[in-house]
Amino acid sequence: MAARFFGDFSVHVGGRPVERWRAGKARSLFQYLLVNRGRVVPRDKLYQVLWPTQEWSPTGSSLKVAMHGVRQVLQSLPPDSAHPAVEIVNRDHGYLLKAHDVWLDLDDFSSAIDTARAAEVAGDHPNAHRHYTRAVELYCGDFLAVESADWIDEQRACSKALVLQALNYLRADALRRGDHLAAVRLCQQLLAVDPYQEELYQTLMLVHGKQGQLGQVRLWYDICLRRLHDELDVEPTDTTYRIFARAVRGELRDRARLNLVA
Repeated sequence: MAARFFGDFSVHVGGRPVERWRAGKARSLFQYLLVNRGRVVPRDKLYQVLWPTQEWSPTGSSLKVAMHGVRQVLQSLPPDSAHPAVEIVNRDHGYLLKAHDVWLDLDDFSSAIDTARAAEVAGDHPNAHRHYTRAVELYCGDFLAVESADWIDEQRACSKALVLQALNYLRADALRRGDHLAAVRLCQQLLAVDPYQEELYQTLMLVHGKQGQLGQVRLWYDICLRRLHDELDVEPTDTTYRIFARAVRGELRDRARLNLVA
């Protein structure tokens, strides 16, 4: 079984997508148990996750109905092997989801981030670059992008912070190597995740300023001011103003590029 959480939630078994989920909370319940597989999740916690505005009652039927729906979906899936990929076991106070040969993009993403960070701390930049790149490839949009719940919002915020860390490392690495095209593309990816990082606009102005592309410098400067002022009600730092001023005065122009043109 393979499951993707970034972007729209999808589950594949034997290469075929699971397209039909029973009505109610079955799908949401399965998502939460799958993320927390291998751990017993108390019934009151599951109720709080699925029905946050209602009071938990041990005699209530809502959770039982949702669990019945999940089990019916799982029983209808074609087996990947002689053993079921996913099994939900009753415990005294909750449920335990057991998973065999299950791939989750969230797990690979977290593992790639952890491996990259360890390599970065150790000064192993080739491995850090490779694993941060892998993490970025796995991040295909917000965690469960079209759904909303407290636990989803928390995981979404955490995943977003981690992919920003990965992208910022790769952006800084591209600048160190003088790969301006890669730096611009990484800035665009970063802005898609968080359009309020002022340093990104500074990077874009610097890169375009070095190439004498003053129209692009002005464009990114204006976007930066508009987003910070109109949407956050804050002013840019002096660094942004200085970069813009130096760019329009031609002080950032790449001298080697000028000599080549001459």
